[in-house]
Amino acid sequence: MTDIDPHPERPRKMVGGRDLPLAIGVGVLLAGIFLGSLFWHPVAFSLVVAVLVALACVEAGRVLRSVGLQLEVPVLLVASAVMMFGAYEARHAGQAVGVGVLFIGGVLWQLSDPQRRDVVRTLATTVLFGLWVGFFASFAVLLITRPEGAVVATMGVIGAAIFADIGAYGFGVAFGKRKIAPSVSPNKTWEGFLGGLAVATLLAVIVLPLASDLFTVLDAAILALLCGSAAFIGDLVESMIKRDLGLKDLGDLLPGHGGVLDRVDGILFALPVGFYAVELLTRSS
Repeated sequence: MTDIDPHPERPRKMVGGRDLPLAIGVGVLLAGIFLGSLFWHPVAFSLVVAVLVALACVEAGRVLRSVGLQLEVPVLLVASAVMMFGAYEARHAGQAVGVGVLFIGGVLWQLSDPQRRDVVRTLATTVLFGLWVGFFASFAVLLITRPEGAVVATMGVIGAAIFADIGAYGFGVAFGKRKIAPSVSPNKTWEGFLGGLAVATLLAVIVLPLASDLFTVLDAAILALLCGSAAFIGDLVESMIKRDLGLKDLGDLLPGHGGVLDRVDGILFALPVGFYAVELLTRSS
């Protein structure tokens, strides 16, 4: 007689091909690490950013090899570390040194490899990912080491990117009809984009002026609009690159989310935009 399980395991809810409960759990864990390090100490937050950057570089190198592209991962790791440490110690000058290490290191790596092939393509790919991941991420270090309002400014920039993405998904599912770039990302709609900006802006004007006198209501609204728009563009850019390479994700380290870069693509674009927006807005106020 065949045993029949009276309590068969229920299938996990899948959304967009992803395990939704697992994705939510991973998202909550990442949010906890982010907020804990943010409110603890600038060094802790900078280390969290550096670790995420390193993981994204290693993942990208592995995934790109599967489609025939070479990424100089050791060069990326060293250059990104220099950008992070340089931004912490010497601000923009430190970032510039890291960019120099990225390019010069990439060239020297090719010169030292007797089996080198596809030199131009390998260098271009390495520099692209170095600027996209390491350089953009180093603006998070610049934000958290500001002389005033560092935590609120960092939270405002990254929060705007995150809630614009969440709002865009919700409004896109509920009301999305007009496609923005169907050849790049078929599910992105104008209704979702504008709804995401509205969510991010509303939260920013409520939270940021209460959390610090660094931002007025108008400042908070401008910051959210700029960072939300930049995050949306960053998401489209990654979708364009993945579509060009024939990839679904640029990694698989985060269950339910894909890779690290898949999770922070919008945030990366929002960081430099947000940093300069904060500098300009707080300087004029």
